[in-house]
Amino acid sequence: MITIVGTGHVFRIQEQVSFIVRNSWPQAVLVELDPQRLESIRTPIDPGKAKAPWFYKMMAQQQTRLAEEFGGTVGGDMLAAVEAAERVGAQLVLIDDNASIAVKNLLAAMPAREKIRLVLSSLQGRMATKKTVERELTRFSDDEDDYVGELREQFPSMMKALIDDRNERMADRIRHASGRFQKIIVVVGDAHVEGLVTLLDGLEVKKIRLKDILDPQRMDTIRRELCQDEVSK
Repeated sequence: MITIVGTGHVFRIQEQVSFIVRNSWPQAVLVELDPQRLESIRTPIDPGKAKAPWFYKMMAQQQTRLAEEFGGTVGGDMLAAVEAAERVGAQLVLIDDNASIAVKNLLAAMPAREKIRLVLSSLQGRMATKKTVERELTRFSDDEDDYVGELREQFPSMMKALIDDRNERMADRIRHASGRFQKIIVVVGDAHVEGLVTLLDGLEVKKIRLKDILDPQRMDTIRRELCQDEVSK
């Protein structure tokens, strides 16, 4: 049984993610991290001082600012999953590639026109507020296919490199883990969930989306279901 949990890296959802992991009692917890990113969220540094491509640093600075507005910390969702895995004695598996290298390779291969659009979009993103993020999340939740389709039209190289290609590699690692462990929790950014579910066709997969975690009533339902599952064992 594989449960994929979709999260958001700037939201204050550490408690919810930790609860889901701990009360699912998984044998393994797979997270959308590489060793370098895990180290960076455990011992944060100023994004501007990091040795990384300009786009990566810009996004890191933007995420840091937005996380502060939401009352959380960047990567708090992933760190909560890691620490919860340690608490229940689950095997921790890092399933992502080195993010900085992936972005560097993307920028090197990206067509000039798309790169200009990306720069302009990134500059606009630096002005994004909490309300802007909440509005975009609502748009994404209401019609994910349409939202993602727009991004694919504007940034085809970026979507392929940062979503599609990474999904394929993460799905391969999830399949491999499913041969070793009977009960797995996978914690990834919410934009990866549907792609992973499609790629894991043939396996028993359950999903919990970010919109469920952020909604108090839906999250209460998840809590009750997990507690009932534990009592029924």
